[in-house]
Amino acid sequence: MASFSVGEAATAGFGVVGRKPLAVVGWAIAFVAALIVPAVLCFLAMGPTFAQLIQVAMSQHGGQSNPEMMEQMFKAQSGMTAFNMLYWLWSSFVRAVFCAAVFRAVLTPQQSAWAYLRVGSREMWLTLLLLVEQVLAMIAIFVVALIVVVIVTIVAVSGGESGKMAAGATAVIGFMLAAGVLLWVALRLSMAAPMTFVDNQFRLFESWTLTKGQGWSLLGVALLLIVFVIGMEILVGAVVLGVVVAGGSSLTAMHGAGAIEAFMARPPMDILHDAWPWLAGLGAIGALFSAVVQAVFFAPWAVIHRALTREA
Repeated sequence: MASFSVGEAATAGFGVVGRKPLAVVGWAIAFVAALIVPAVLCFLAMGPTFAQLIQVAMSQHGGQSNPEMMEQMFKAQSGMTAFNMLYWLWSSFVRAVFCAAVFRAVLTPQQSAWAYLRVGSREMWLTLLLLVEQVLAMIAIFVVALIVVVIVTIVAVSGGESGKMAAGATAVIGFMLAAGVLLWVALRLSMAAPMTFVDNQFRLFESWTLTKGQGWSLLGVALLLIVFVIGMEILVGAVVLGVVVAGGSSLTAMHGAGAIEAFMARPPMDILHDAWPWLAGLGAIGALFSAVVQAVFFAPWAVIHRALTREA
């Protein structure tokens, strides 16, 4: 039976970062251009909508709600819903492009032009796969949670005096079992993305056959990735904290009693004028961190797919 090295697969992303540091920098720049800049522009464009929501909420809090205010709130919420839907679709596409770039860096490292970034049929199929997986995951979580809630309710109603304790224990066990089942299914379908990329066609349940007998090894890779990401978050968090402390100590407006309150009460553009170097630094750190995380998370599945298909 085909197999793969858990350690080699789990650390594949670090190998990509070490071999192709300029590609990682390119991914960070692309991340800022593709996700952060559009989000900021949309936020600025929808500033009046946010202000309208705040005004309506404050009016209702004071007991002054009326049909006109409710209509304004519904319009504002509709605009936010449309924005969230569009951003979900766009972010899924961007994630698919990054995923394909990492797969390309692992499987075809010679195609290094433009930091392995492409927009083609493979990226489109991956986008469709990510959207389908997200929808199926939401449905599965809802159904499983509903089943557990129904079982817990039945235990609570039929348990008499000890019903609450039994219901609590049932809820804990039920949700743990549900989480385990969902994780197992996710691992069995983990080859869908590399299969979709390599075959240049939509693949999902075909992963079930390829991952047969690989459950424990896939779980080991997933656990190692969680440990790696948490460790990187702690490291980056320490760096960010140092930047924030340095920024606060260097801004003269932040010194003295009540300085922070006075600083935040200033016009937003004045605050941005004083703080933009530190915000830019934090943004650069965040973009690089996101690029590294993309490599660390996506690369192992390409390595596993290559090992399983090569030995199959």
